[in-house]
Amino acid sequence: MKKSFPWEQFEKVTFERGISIRKSETGDWFYANSEDTMSVSDPNTVLTNFGVRPVLAEGSSQNTTVSFLLPAIRGRLLDIYRSELDLLKPLKYVLGSMIYHCSALARLYAEECTQSAEPSTGEMGSDGKTSRQKESKVVTRLETPFYEFEALMTKIILGYEYIRYPIWRKYQSGSETPRNFADTIKRCKLPPAIEKRIKLSRDNCYLPAKKFRYCIQRNLDVGSSSWCLLEKKYELLWLFSARLPDNPEEKSEKNFKFDQKLDALTVGWEYVSEFFSLIDIIVGKGNLSSA
Repeated sequence: MKKSFPWEQFEKVTFERGISIRKSETGDWFYANSEDTMSVSDPNTVLTNFGVRPVLAEGSSQNTTVSFLLPAIRGRLLDIYRSELDLLKPLKYVLGSMIYHCSALARLYAEECTQSAEPSTGEMGSDGKTSRQKESKVVTRLETPFYEFEALMTKIILGYEYIRYPIWRKYQSGSETPRNFADTIKRCKLPPAIEKRIKLSRDNCYLPAKKFRYCIQRNLDVGSSSWCLLEKKYELLWLFSARLPDNPEEKSEKNFKFDQKLDALTVGWEYVSEFFSLIDIIVGKGNLSSA
């Protein structure tokens, strides 16, 4: 996210790993999930200090709270871009559902970080913040993040099945729409560049989403050895992660690896952004950043 991000337009921003900052009545930013109201001199420092990107921006309009899911790289606010596209009703619905579940997952992350914040007990460092004592712990009670992630993967998969209709209309080689996304790609006479882009999206988003959904539904070890992890960065500030295995296609949980540190919110958010980019190529102007 570029430094030109319009922070002044919003009142609360939630980042990857559940970090959340809020604007005070005086216009100053502070960490919303810290016990001691740690100030934020410049919102851009959150990106550099923690290596995270803003996911969800919230504000108010006519006494109503409004929220916007941001793109994973850069481009239009996804909620607004969805309203501008001329889509079939099933596609418009599934895009809205993706936004809903991804936003809910971001809020769940922020809530868990807030609940884990502790009173200030460490010494103040030269930067005016408490000591950067690192600590991590596995959380065994959480299932909700995976409920949202699994629902999001389901909508991602469904989106690819629905997108076969506009693809077929634009590049059809027959009168009857194929019954699934895979068959549509095989039977359509796609321009080489479009075919390459669609297959890249299939390989990097659609197929992995199916693997993650199957893995969560069949192999998530809830209760005794959850995949949720909290990591302390400052004495008052925690980062949250609902971890995903590097090899979700494995059938035995004993073989799962977590070396790549895959995170459910980041993976889900990037998949939503990718699907929006693919939609933009098929029915939009084709100028989103990852198109």
